[in-house]
This record gives sequence, C-alpha cells and structure tokens, in this order.
Amino acid sequence: MAQLLNTNALLRCALRAPVPTLVLVICLWALAARLEPGTSSAVWAYVVQVTPLVWLQALGLSIASLWAVGRYDGVGHRHLQTGVRDRPARLAGTVSIALAQTLGMGVLTGALARWRLLPDLTLAQAFRLSAFVSVSFLGGWAVVTAMACLLLPSPGWTLWPAIAVLTLAAVASVLQFLFPVLRLWGKTVHLPTLPASAAIMLWTLIDTLCAAGALYVVLPADAGVTVAQFLPLFLLALGSALISNTPGGVGPFELMMLGLLPHLPASDVLGSIVAFRIVYYALPALLAAAAMMRPLRNTQANLPAPAAFDPRTAYRAEVGVMRQNGAQAFVCGASTLVAWKTGQTLTGLCDPQAGCTPHTLSALQHLARSQSRIPLWYKCSARTAAQARKAGWAVMHIADDAVISTADFDTDRPLYRRLRRKLRTAQKAGVVVTQTSLLPIAEMTRIDAEWQSSHGRARGGTMGQFEVRYVTDQRCMLAHLNGRLVAFATFHAGAHEWCLDLVRHGDDLPDGSMFALVDAAISTARAEGVGRVNLAAIPACADPGNRFWRWLGAQMVTFGGGAGLRQFKSGFAPQWQPRYAAAPNWTALTLALADIARAVHHPAPLTSYPSARPLHEQDENYELASRRAS
Repeated sequence: MAQLLNTNALLRCALRAPVPTLVLVICLWALAARLEPGTSSAVWAYVVQVTPLVWLQALGLSIASLWAVGRYDGVGHRHLQTGVRDRPARLAGTVSIALAQTLGMGVLTGALARWRLLPDLTLAQAFRLSAFVSVSFLGGWAVVTAMACLLLPSPGWTLWPAIAVLTLAAVASVLQFLFPVLRLWGKTVHLPTLPASAAIMLWTLIDTLCAAGALYVVLPADAGVTVAQFLPLFLLALGSALISNTPGGVGPFELMMLGLLPHLPASDVLGSIVAFRIVYYALPALLAAAAMMRPLRNTQANLPAPAAFDPRTAYRAEVGVMRQNGAQAFVCGASTLVAWKTGQTLTGLCDPQAGCTPHTLSALQHLARSQSRIPLWYKCSARTAAQARKAGWAVMHIADDAVISTADFDTDRPLYRRLRRKLRTAQKAGVVVTQTSLLPIAEMTRIDAEWQSSHGRARGGTMGQFEVRYVTDQRCMLAHLNGRLVAFATFHAGAHEWCLDLVRHGDDLPDGSMFALVDAAISTARAEGVGRVNLAAIPACADPGNRFWRWLGAQMVTFGGGAGLRQFKSGFAPQWQPRYAAAPNWTALTLALADIARAVHHPAPLTSYPSARPLHEQDENYELASRRAS
C-alpha cells in the first residue's frame, strides 16, 4: 500500500510538471516583449558594477533567510512525529528548500531531497513533510503579506484582499483551537497546534524580511524606494513566483517587479534580480547539491518511550482516568509522569510518581516541545507547584480536592450531623447500597442515559465517561430501591487512595442516596486498609483578594456544578487540599487551561484500555456470568 501511495504521488507530480514549464515560457515571452534591444548587456553591466560590500550584505541576509527556512522542517517533523532530531531536520530542510526553490516543483524535489538526506525517513513521510512545509509556508506568506499591505505603503487594490486574508486567518485559528482533530472521509487529520502555527509565522516573517533585504540592498542607490515601500512589493512578487511553481520563480517574479517598480529602468530592476538570484538561489543550490552527496547520520531523537504503568499503584488514584483518555506514562529518571495529549498541550496529570524534580519538569518540556505543544502540570499538589515556581513557571491555584482520611471518618461525631440526617433519610426511603463484581451493565446504561438526558452530555478528559470496560475496572457502589437500580458511583481504586469518578442517578432518586453511596465507599475503603478517599475537586478562586479572580471563580463554580457540589462534599467534612496548574509562562498557562476546558466539555472519542478481566466475568447480564453466579 505504501509503495502504491508513493507511486501515485510521483505520478501526480510528473503530470503537473509541464504546467510550470508552460507558465515559464509564457512569462519569458511577455518579458521579452517588454524589453528594448540591448537590455541584456545593460543587465550584466549592472551586475558587474555591484560592489563587494553590497555582495556581502546580500549574502548575509540570504544566509539569515535560509537559516529561518530550515526551521520550517523542524516544525514539520514535530507535527508529523517522524522522530527526527531538530538539528538534522533543519539541515535537511535548508538543503531541500535551497534545491527546490531553484529547480521548481517544490513538493517533488523537496521530498526527494529529504528522502535522500534522512535515511530513517520513508518516501511517504518525505512527501507528507514536503507538502506540509509548502502549504504552511504559503499560508504564512499570505498572512505576512496581508499584514504588510495593511500596515505599510502598498498598492490600493491590496486593501480588501488583505482584510479578507487576515479575517480567514483569525477564523482558521479559532477553528484550529476548537477542532484540533478532523475526521474527513473516514480519515483522521491532526491540525497543527497553535504553537506550531505561531512558529511558522515567526520563521516566515524572518525568512521573507531577510529575502526582501537581500534584493533591496542590490537595488540602485537612487531607486527612490524605502524599505517600508519595498517590502509589500517584494512579497506580492514572491507570491506570484510561489503560485507559478516555475524554477526559482523565474518569469512571474520579474514581470511583477517590473510592474510594481515602473519608475526604474528595466535594466536596473532585472540586474538587481539577477544579482539577487546569484546569492539567494544559485550559490545555495550549488552548496545544497554538494551536501546531497552524503546522507545525514544519527538523525533519531532520544525521547522517553511510553512505559507500562498500572494506575492502581499510583499515589493519586485519579490518574486512573488514563485508562480512558489515552494518556501515557513516561519514565523520567526516578519519576514516572502520566502525560495526556490534548489539542494544544501535553499535560502532566496530578503529580509525577515518586516526586517532582527539576529533571521531571524538563522532561515534560522536552516531550511537549517534540510535539509543538504546551507543557502543563494539571491538578498538581503544592509540592509540585513549588518546584515549578522555582523553575520560573507560572503557577495558579485552580481547584481544591475533598480528601477524607478513612481512619478519622466517624459518622457518630457532631461534625457529621448533616450526613447522618441524609443517611437516615435514604434508609427510611428503602435505599439499599451494594457492590458486586458482576455489574448490572444494562441497568447502569439506562441510568447513564437518564442522567445525560437531564444533565447534558457527559464530560471527559480528566473526568470519566460511562463505558463498559472502563467501569468494570473500577469499584462501583450501586443504590437500589425496591430491587431497581436508581444510582451508582464509581471510584478509581488504588493501593493508597480511592478517588470518586462517575456519579450517575435516575430521575426518581430518593433524597440522601448519593450520600449513602459515598459513605459505603468510605467504609469499604477503610475495611480494605486504604487510607484516603478523594471526592475529587471543585473549582477554586486563584486570588480571593482580587475582584476579577473572585468573579471568575464564581463563574467556574457555577459552570462546574454550582455551590451544591461543594455543599454535598462538605457533608463528609473533608480536608480541602489545594491543586494547581503550572506552565512555562502566563500566556502558555492561559491557552493551556482553555484547551483543557475544551477537551473536558467536548471530549474526543473514547480510547479505553482493555479491561484486566474478561467482560463476561464482570457483567451479570452476560450468559456466562449468570451461570457462574448461579
């Protein structure tokens, strides 16, 4: 199949090859018609009289432009997850683009050059990378050109196209954030992250500015064009060259520059372009051809590989959600971090196992950078937050966990007066709480459907969703009324802690039923020697002394379940333990938290791990389970 795809890609490129040639012939014919006799000799005379200092300036700017060009490939490799290190990726990108921009047919020539230079890259990967670089640069050029046309002196006809391009770019960025993964015609397409897009924009800006400077310095000294006036003109001419796909953009670029600089003699304009092509195209292409003689070695990045990890051994049982959200464990020295990938972030869930160290922080940053994502610690403890703050990260108090010590939990104490009242109410109503290894899946599915019908779609990400194999690996408390299931609660069960996950109930729930479920779970955990039960988090105010943070905290409480949720958990007299979010800077932290919120409220399709036990041993509705129970 891969061979067929490669063959089809080569065939498509071969069929397109005559088009740039035809464009080149037409442009050269149009160019010849505009030139007067003797222009050719005047052009070469202009090139010869360029001073050594000007040549050096043009060469330096060309080198800076090509340096930025190589960074496109670094972004592309990280997006496509090829596993190639940044340095060889950038070297191969610089060489490939230096050849492609001179030879034309950039996707084909660039792909073949990358395939030659990076032996660990397949031809299919090389084509995808070449296409990614070409398309992303074209998008970056469009935005940079639109900004230049709006902010700098430019032809009047560019105003509305520039506004349209920037509007489309803004809309695309919003869609890129809201829908980081698209599913089109049965295929999954991962869009570049916003950090990757920002990097492309930065390198495109540096690349085009330096390229424009390389041409500007070889223009006549009395050209009468300022840098601010010249930049939009150069970018417009560059766009015509990119779209034409002719070798080096020859033809369309010259015609555009002549049309945009009508007050200069044609020989001076063309002479400047020839000098520019010598330092920006010809010389880099010769050096790139020499570099193609030997492929690059030691190209693979040294990244931590996903490791086997049983969340039941974790200090924080909440990491059990990794069974459903696709998070992976990575060993970083003496610690293990559980990393969850969202649209814009690579998030370390809770705390590193065995403690947070500076090495763990740098490992998360390294992993996130390899994917062009933002590193984030989410719902970490005060100890991890202190390590992050010491490393210069931005840290915010985002939530409070309701943690109960099972040894100290005693409903006879005055502290639990409200809880006792709720438990008596449930008992008088006839609610019976049980737990069993043979789950009534059909009834639980009904309850989940009723709950979602009244409460809205279930959240995901850091919160579990009802799914058979997921709940069968949890501890489930079931509430029955007259033999009929009316509610259930599931807990991540670890050796050190239980953590409340799913809470589902029907529409006819007797008062006190949910209190009875949690009370039964605490008693069971204590009987099994588990020291803590975590009733999960509620939103917290980052800075109670600040009016804005108080308002935002109130909105988060309302959006996250309201004051009733805190009141419910307060009935168990928990110890409120602060949880934090940390990212390298405040901009990154803001974007990362927004991305987490998107992932929680609009979860991706479930990626549940296989259950530790066969399904028929855990569902009383299965025939084999019924026989065993009987």
